[in-house]
Amino acid sequence: MSNSIESKFIAACIGASLGESIGMACESMTPTQIQEQFGRIKGPAPRPESDEFYPLPAGSTARQTEGLLAVLKSSNPLPDLPHFAFHIKDAFNRFPTLWPKSAAFPWPPFPDEGHYTFAFAMPAAYRLASGRITVEEAADWLKSFAPVSIVWQQGTWVYLRLLAWMFEHSPENFAKGLFLTKALMFVDEAEAYFPHDFKLKRRMQSIQPLMEGPLDAVAATCGDVNIAAENIISVVGAVFYQHADSFHDAVLAGANLGGSTGAVTFYTGSLLGALHGTSIFPDAWLEKLRVRDSVEHAGKSYVGRAQ
Repeated sequence: MSNSIESKFIAACIGASLGESIGMACESMTPTQIQEQFGRIKGPAPRPESDEFYPLPAGSTARQTEGLLAVLKSSNPLPDLPHFAFHIKDAFNRFPTLWPKSAAFPWPPFPDEGHYTFAFAMPAAYRLASGRITVEEAADWLKSFAPVSIVWQQGTWVYLRLLAWMFEHSPENFAKGLFLTKALMFVDEAEAYFPHDFKLKRRMQSIQPLMEGPLDAVAATCGDVNIAAENIISVVGAVFYQHADSFHDAVLAGANLGGSTGAVTFYTGSLLGALHGTSIFPDAWLEKLRVRDSVEHAGKSYVGRAQ
């Protein structure tokens, strides 16, 4: 597969699902619980049954990937909340074991204070990188989701801008210092476009001095990787910053931090696919990814109708 923007968009979709297939096994566990159950997450592993989750075989994906598929299906050419809600509810009804046992509906029908799904950003990032929309048009589209959580809008904006930058960027010219500069610039943009919530900016400021150190310190600062939007996007940024040249190392680092591991490995995997294309994915992991064909088909279908 070439490294065109189209192919890197599809790689981002596959990378997201491949990342989640690693992180889903230990979702909501603490690092101590991960050690007791797995020793260490080293690749695709089955999700054990627990009070919170149904068991899943190795190579499975869960609600993050279903969210991505719902986003792609609802994008004509950008996603809207009513169509997304229809598709995600359909997925929930067909595949209830991919959600927590207590779920009556996968998420509220509109984004809340949690990370919800930042995957809304993916089609917009593709269109921005390919010159089909401007930055202002992308912001206007995201502003149209109202009333929703401002911190969700800010997190989605930062993720959107980073994805678009990765689609256009050559991995040979990648510099992690520039990545951090860009991320902070996009946080400032997010505050300008979606004002009156400062959680994301404050969280990014709190982890900036920790970026070169152990990731568990970042995780502790981010609520042990709880579902809050500002914590998810900050942990993803730190993991990517330290492991931008290795899908294997980045996804395993994110998984073994504990907490919202399915989300962290999903978003981290998508950024790595967006930067490097499919060449960075471990072949042995790809072979076990149960939804690979479905995700690749959905990505290609979106690109085809979004031209």
